[in-house]
Amino acid sequence: MVSKRYTAVENWLWENLKLEESDSAHQSYENMLLQGGGALPLINVTLNLREQSHFADETIVQQIAALLRGTREVLDIGSGDGWPSLRLAPWIEMITSIDAAPRRIEVSRANAERLKIANVKFLPMSAVELNFSDNRFDAAVAASSIEQTPDPMRALREIYRVLKPGARLVVIYESFDVTLEHPFEDAVTVREHMDGTHGWYYWMKHRDPPWERDYLVRFKATPETDEAFARARELIDRDGANPTAVPGIGAEFLEANKAAVAASSFYELEHFTAKTMKETLEDVGFTDVRVFYSASKLARLLFPNLNAGEMGEHQLMELAQGLAQTASALPAPFDQGQPIIAQKPETTS
Repeated sequence: MVSKRYTAVENWLWENLKLEESDSAHQSYENMLLQGGGALPLINVTLNLREQSHFADETIVQQIAALLRGTREVLDIGSGDGWPSLRLAPWIEMITSIDAAPRRIEVSRANAERLKIANVKFLPMSAVELNFSDNRFDAAVAASSIEQTPDPMRALREIYRVLKPGARLVVIYESFDVTLEHPFEDAVTVREHMDGTHGWYYWMKHRDPPWERDYLVRFKATPETDEAFARARELIDRDGANPTAVPGIGAEFLEANKAAVAASSFYELEHFTAKTMKETLEDVGFTDVRVFYSASKLARLLFPNLNAGEMGEHQLMELAQGLAQTASALPAPFDQGQPIIAQKPETTS
């Protein structure tokens, strides 16, 4: 295990502010206006399979649906704004989706109502403490959510408890060996909060082993901070989000606006590789744990070679479904962030 080094920005934060420990649900997802920038296919915008991102999204939805086919009631861990539960609704009789961030539940419910989807219900709940009876669900899906909990092992044990014997769990996780180009990466983002405060966000991620730390500094809204955040946003949009490469968005920004700080918090997350996720699932008690290829990754590789503009929507949909079935049948190597499926044994001791 490498030493968890601190960056210059982090050193400033710890030396100058009183940081309160938080978690991703309340620090990040509760303050997010819309998941995916409000561009989720079918949920926020019209599905257009001639767009690469939409085509890839459809293939992974089809893949999850195929893996869960035949199940009656599914538990979705981490609702986001309704992805993937609202997308899976046509193929599943009943979906219960939970999220520890009340804001995400509020948005998901509004999306379900607008889309007139009645077989998905959203409940505010933490994955580490599921308020369900034992052996309740026929299947579960966790898409980029297990690693966001404060205690992934406890969350997986809770999922295992509420699944029926023989039930399946599909796990999709954020893979740093794919998403990070360098051993360490950090970035700053800024956003406005619904309560009127300004939010300065900073994350530092480590690739091998995978872990991250995230920080939020809230600033009072004043004419000075309004102007400072407008300048920071322009710098990030123009020059990028790395505080080392872009002076004026990191420690310099914090020092210049220190008097307006209203609150500050942080959290740390341990991430997974395919190997560690498989081992963790087996430690919890799951069997038949299998790593398989992501249909969306196959779709992104294939799409540039398609003449999608001349293909009909029906043809593209059939192709997405075919890729989903093909990907699920292919054993994948322990890298590249491939999805995993596991089963709770038919009989448990």
